[in-house]
Amino acid sequence: MANDRLKKIVFDWYIYIVLVAFWIVSCTVSPFFRTMSTFSIIFVSAVPIALVGLGQTFVVLSRGFDLSVGVVASLATAIASVTMHWGIGPSIGLILLVSCAIGVINGLGVSKLKIDSFIMTLGMMFFLNGVTLLIRPSPGGFIPVNFKRALLYQVGEFPLIPVLILLLAAIVGILVLQKRKLGREIYAVGGDPESAKMSGVDVDRTRIKVFVVSAVSSACAGLFVSARIGSGNAEVGAPYLFDSFTAVFMGGTLVTGGVGGYKGTIASALIIASIGHILQFLGITIWYHFIVKGLLLAGVAGLQLFFVRRERT
Repeated sequence: MANDRLKKIVFDWYIYIVLVAFWIVSCTVSPFFRTMSTFSIIFVSAVPIALVGLGQTFVVLSRGFDLSVGVVASLATAIASVTMHWGIGPSIGLILLVSCAIGVINGLGVSKLKIDSFIMTLGMMFFLNGVTLLIRPSPGGFIPVNFKRALLYQVGEFPLIPVLILLLAAIVGILVLQKRKLGREIYAVGGDPESAKMSGVDVDRTRIKVFVVSAVSSACAGLFVSARIGSGNAEVGAPYLFDSFTAVFMGGTLVTGGVGGYKGTIASALIIASIGHILQFLGITIWYHFIVKGLLLAGVAGLQLFFVRRERT
């Protein structure tokens, strides 16, 4: 009985065990890692990964993929950099409205036109990349100092607002998926769309909703990034596509959909944010960072598919 309980705890919280173990090892091998300033940078770096990963978790759970998340984040920085002089509120409102429209279009393409989510969002990614470059062909623009200070507010070296954003994202993601009707519908659609439809779930509407969540959360990530870099940049969101998939799969959400949750995604976001810093402290060149992340994504996704196939045979 005690062994079963221990196994369940380890299974449910394994990614947090990995996170703590990674931090302990990193603090051991590098004295630069075990400082508050380093952890402050890690939390700040994890915010956009966690926000993009929030929407990506919803999409993958519904048995889909969203390749447009990174460029939506870039688009948000570009729009912010040319509209913030109107006022922070109107600029944010416009960005959220545009992101909602993007999510609806993605969702309609997948649900109504029956376009594969990979193809639909790939096309959207290229389209939005062109739009973003038209708006912001080179990095720059105006981001108000008050906006930057508000999102990056620290108490001493502790990044208070970024940590609160991470906590809020965790609460929203876990609460919606585990306690709300939408969450139950997402799991049902990801598990078996036909059975979900027979049970009364509006599959098309659910898919539209998850793509809207994905686009809006990516836009929020872009707003945070614009505050962090103090400008708009058409390329700044590109790494978050890769990071979002890595965070989702490493956090325990199956690539086949229907199994997983946001609890693991946010811990994975912290691990991904930490990897770059420990490699940097160890003097490993930036190109190896991409190699490590690529191997991590391929390895995690490969292991998932291996175990899924083994269970089905």
